[in-house]
Amino acid sequence: MDYFFIIAVAFIIVFLITPNIRYAALKFYVIDKVGHRKIHKKLVTKLGGLAIYLGFLGGIFTLVVFDLLFFKINFYPLTSLLIASSLMLILGIYDDFQGSGAWIKFSIQVIVSLLVIKSGFILESVFIPGFIDLKLGIFSIPVTLFWLVGITNAANLIDGLDGLAAGIIGIALSFIAIFGLILNDNFIICIALALSAASLSFLKYNFFPAKIFMGDTGSLFLGLVIACLAIYRPSTHSGNPYFIPTVIVFFLPILDTALAMARRLLRKQNIFSGDSSHIHHYFLKRGFSQAQTVMRFYLMTFVLGVMALFVLFMSIPR
Repeated sequence: MDYFFIIAVAFIIVFLITPNIRYAALKFYVIDKVGHRKIHKKLVTKLGGLAIYLGFLGGIFTLVVFDLLFFKINFYPLTSLLIASSLMLILGIYDDFQGSGAWIKFSIQVIVSLLVIKSGFILESVFIPGFIDLKLGIFSIPVTLFWLVGITNAANLIDGLDGLAAGIIGIALSFIAIFGLILNDNFIICIALALSAASLSFLKYNFFPAKIFMGDTGSLFLGLVIACLAIYRPSTHSGNPYFIPTVIVFFLPILDTALAMARRLLRKQNIFSGDSSHIHHYFLKRGFSQAQTVMRFYLMTFVLGVMALFVLFMSIPR
């Protein structure tokens, strides 16, 4: 019941406030215009990520209230995560309003990621049962920086069809919450549940045909939070138990980003330039509709989540 309140508050806030954010976006003309790389054929508002963020804050407020009696989590990483995600949200809002240069956006992402690392979110080891047990040592900081910036942009790049990013992120966060349940980690459970509920509630307005997009306002801060949760180290563990399971459940955005970077490098293009060769474009070219493509991505993410659970179970000491 305690977790249910966090889910309910986040879900209801997004459900109720998204139409108001859409109205404000229309008023200030924060619109994702039709273009040659755009899938949608009509003007659609952006800034939907702000609704997800406010739902997340509502869930956090519920957590703070109930923590006095039930959860007893460490508020230092929570505060650090909240500050970092807020900074990324501000970057996304600015980008949705008037756009920022790719290098400026990248530089700010690096700065925010360094602040996250300074606050204690750092990848120290990579462990796959029976395959690898790697201590990163002096490479921890550069690898963590690469991970944080990479996943932030992976969430941004996968946001190419109505409901695609919100659904994948919502499903992935649901599995991350289950990871937390298995490891008895209230910090992971509460953050993941609040964001999952907010993301899935947003689908009411974002699934095909979308009335509003999350925009960079949503994808950047959501990507950063997922990246942080993946490298969070509980006090009861010496390593990073969430990293490999999160890589597995979030594999589709990671793969899509890796292919996009490789494709642009091979074509000698700017790695920050957009194109119409993402994985979801392949499905569309094969004749699938937007809704059919998105549902297939949801199913694949769910299957990957089940695989991640299996890997996590294997990694728990017997």
